[in-house]
Amino acid sequence: MKREASDSRAETPLLRYRLAVLGAGLFWSLGGVLIKVLTTHPAWQSSALGITFHRSLLAALCLAVLLRGRSLPRPREVLVAVALYVGLLILYVASAQGTTAANAILLQYTAPLYALVLGPRFFGERFQRSDAWALAAAMCGVAILFFGNFRAGHQLPLLMGLGSGMLFGLFLLWLRRMRDADPVAVTVLNNTGVALLCAVALAVTRPAELALLPRALAGDAGLLPVAGLLALMGTLQIALPYVLLSYGLRGVSTVEGSLLALIEPLVAPVWVALVVGEYPTPATVVGGVVILAALAARYTLFRDRTPASLD
Repeated sequence: MKREASDSRAETPLLRYRLAVLGAGLFWSLGGVLIKVLTTHPAWQSSALGITFHRSLLAALCLAVLLRGRSLPRPREVLVAVALYVGLLILYVASAQGTTAANAILLQYTAPLYALVLGPRFFGERFQRSDAWALAAAMCGVAILFFGNFRAGHQLPLLMGLGSGMLFGLFLLWLRRMRDADPVAVTVLNNTGVALLCAVALAVTRPAELALLPRALAGDAGLLPVAGLLALMGTLQIALPYVLLSYGLRGVSTVEGSLLALIEPLVAPVWVALVVGEYPTPATVVGGVVILAALAARYTLFRDRTPASLD
């Protein structure tokens, strides 16, 4: 009985760590539905640039309280990380606006495939036959999803989704290069850099979007719901998941964390279907199952060289 009680106490912290990572994935999965609602909101139709700006700004402000006393990475490393991060975020948001949220998130989750292919070039790793099988299977899924949805009006958003996945893969590789840097500092600086770059771009192209939050705070009741949704994106969909993930990865391996994070592309289409009535096409379902199955195999059967976690 004492041994069983001891085993139970040992399993409790592990369960908390796993639930934290699952929680992070669930909160991340809200991105698609929030993007859809903000894009079509009757009071204010947000652009991809505007959504990215507000989300990163609010996330950086929330996480800045964790920055005190931490060492900062080298400026050059941060600049490259920010350039990749801003590109992948804008392309993902634009893709989700132009095609189904399921297509956008599944195409972004091809990121580990790019890391797998480019890893040997950047890190001198050996590309194994088992890697080739996982890569081939996943690319079949991508082809089914991509060409099964390649209809009028969806071509460019699908290409943006592929671009987001590629930049995400490069971003993961760059984070591996920065593995000695403090992850909290990297996250805060990345979101701060993205907010600054998007602010400059908005000032030139859509200056009215920079006034959205000040107008809402000044009492423009019509914009309060939009401001609230953007606040949810920055806090609930970005900042909180990061805190949960950081806690969860204390007790679970990178491999297990990556597997648990796959709940995001599984659940994201469900939120969109429930809230805005958008459903994935049969090609998306079949292609998505193949992609996620290949990724799951890569994280389990071939886990000796698993790419960086989908943090």
